Amino acid sequence: MRCQQIALLTNFVFAVVLCYFHATSTKAANPWADHVVSYIPGSGIPNDFVSPNTPLNNPTAALGEPTRFTSDLANFGGAVTPFNAPFRANEIVTIGEGGELVLSFDEPVVNDPQNPFGADLLIFGNAFLDFFTGNPVTEGGMVEVSSDGLNFVQVPGIEADGLFPTLGYLDLTDPFPTTVGTVLSDFTRPVDPKFDVANKTMHEILAGYARSGGGVPIDLSLTGLNQVTHIRVTNPIGSGQTPEIDALSDVAPVPEPATWELIGLSFLYLATRFNPRNQ
Repeated sequence: MRCQQIALLTNFVFAVVLCYFHATSTKAANPWADHVVSYIPGSGIPNDFVSPNTPLNNPTAALGEPTRFTSDLANFGGAVTPFNAPFRANEIVTIGEGGELVLSFDEPVVNDPQNPFGADLLIFGNAFLDFFTGNPVTEGGMVEVSSDGLNFVQVPGIEADGLFPTLGYLDLTDPFPTTVGTVLSDFTRPVDPKFDVANKTMHEILAGYARSGGGVPIDLSLTGLNQVTHIRVTNPIGSGQTPEIDALSDVAPVPEPATWELIGLSFLYLATRFNPRNQ
């Protein structure tokens, strides 16, 4: 009888844990943008610094995971940090003046109250921190979102190629590292919007990012939409800027306190109920 009770309670705890992690892992299985819906380059598209005949006009560069290591060591490359942004044609796509880029997700990005800091979507560009002044260098871009690909709503106060600059690894403290790190940052975890990244050392940035890989955080509650599948970045003529996009990411939710409480209490019950000293 006791063995049956232990098995029953153990199965219950296992089921709770399995259900939670199945839900979160399914959501996070592919958090990146899946498709290029349309791309209008606009004017002022720069060329690849290493390959001068190759313009930064490949929109598929904005699909998949953000860049962790840019170029290669022979061509001024290195691990991506807020001081060392991605810059190659296979890493970023530029939206020139009068241009636009529309990307879509197969799975909707949901306005989820569990998400840290209320952020639901992250946009990664090639904004960076000026090493000499410590000031952020951003390049604009208006962001709009849509749940059907037809009707778009602007996200107020957002600069597509803006804060927070990408951080690829958590174990590299050199602003311009020439090696690949071993501890990956989390590209589905936003930076606390209250963190001021300007004039910070790499040690301070690592602490302030708190395991995040950076990105521009977007709270869908500002748009009135419960979920979106399409993101449009536009750059008006006369902006004097050329925003770059590296990737988009669906933010991963944090566990509900009740979930962890249920798991913890279940294990505590098991530990006390079937402690040999209680027999």
